[in-house]
Amino acid sequence: MQDNYDPNWFDHLKDLEGHYNPDKFFSNELNKPNNRHSVKNHFHAPAFVEEAEIPEEAQLSIDIHQDQNNLYVTCPIAGADPATLDLNLDKDILTIKGQRSSEFTAESQDQYIYQECYWGKFSRSIILPLPVKPEKVEATLKNNVLLITLPKAQEDKSIRIKVKEN
Repeated sequence: MQDNYDPNWFDHLKDLEGHYNPDKFFSNELNKPNNRHSVKNHFHAPAFVEEAEIPEEAQLSIDIHQDQNNLYVTCPIAGADPATLDLNLDKDILTIKGQRSSEFTAESQDQYIYQECYWGKFSRSIILPLPVKPEKVEATLKNNVLLITLPKAQEDKSIRIKVKEN
């Protein structure tokens, strides 16, 4: 049986090990913080650090589920002040807007080693899959999770229409 592998594969693995060995990861960064070297300059995905790539408004992650009577929209909004939340239901479109406080962020971008969290404005619009009763919609915030309860509207049942003769 012949081994089907790229002979350069082991060299590639050794190269990766050199880059991602946890014991050596910060070996060139002993004098941090300073302005000369940055881990970010050596080990970064450009899309995460380029200022041109940072959106002005982030999209909120959501879950939608249902039971027999309601639709539920659940979304984590850690760091958002409830006073900044704006929920709007326009026909079959639910829009959630808010802002995450930046009080937990570093003082400057140079201090970040890695940044995934988005701080600032966020929004999400959802087309609801079925009609709801707008006057009965409720929203609650518990443990930094927003739960929007949307009672389902009863769809009209089809009826038989009898034609009258004149």
